[in-house]
Amino acid sequence: MAGLTVTVCLSPEAADDIDGALTAALAPFDQDSDNPVDRGMWDSRRIRGGSNGQGFAVVRGYEDDPRLVHDEPTYDGLPAPSAPGVCAGGPRGLLDFSRPQAASERVIAASWDLWQQLSAVHPPALPLSFFEDRWEKDPHAFPGGPWADGMLAAYRAQPLINAYIHHPWSLNLGYPDSPLHAEHPIIGFRGSRADYIRELSWGLWEADVLTVDGWWRESDGSALHAYCDPDSCPHEPSGPTVWPGSEAYLSQLPHDTILVRVHCHC
Repeated sequence: MAGLTVTVCLSPEAADDIDGALTAALAPFDQDSDNPVDRGMWDSRRIRGGSNGQGFAVVRGYEDDPRLVHDEPTYDGLPAPSAPGVCAGGPRGLLDFSRPQAASERVIAASWDLWQQLSAVHPPALPLSFFEDRWEKDPHAFPGGPWADGMLAAYRAQPLINAYIHHPWSLNLGYPDSPLHAEHPIIGFRGSRADYIRELSWGLWEADVLTVDGWWRESDGSALHAYCDPDSCPHEPSGPTVWPGSEAYLSQLPHDTILVRVHCHC
């Protein structure tokens, strides 16, 4: 099983009941319902994009607009606040498509600022290399080997590390786990805030798109119609003939079209 991200396009009337509109729009693609097997795209879903930079940048001056859509809590029930100037959706006119990297830059900046804030209230943390060196000098320090749960638990238990890596703005970077291990790039970073943002930001985030008229367009160009069996659909998909290009497509929609970034398990 895997995950995918889709931008659901909703009519302006959906503003009064975003969740209900999402439920209706996504229902024809629910693989656990009585839908054609080849149209099953998800079995659980969550609004997500504001906390991880995979959503949308907000037009300056509208950051507190109540029409914006923000992330639902995580599957563990933990809050997932949007990074400043980022959201998971809202009316297209409130979303900034002028710079493809804007959302990622803002959430990377939030991750930098979070580290500085937490560093001011927690004792300094020992780097992961300290625990590696300790094991090399004393193989019995962490039963089970260098990357057993005990060693990683000791590293993660440090108040600063624990507070940081469990916050969504750390972007799931630097969460060491067996058999893989990594340290967040901010730990030991020697450049400036601007350097950090420049080095870690990514460009355009492409996602699948579910159009207002019920077409699920995938990044490889394929399309599924909400109202037809995939093997016998006589209709032509809406949208541009060239795909990917979802962000370009979204940027041209009417200003009052509501866009919502949804992460689906499938």
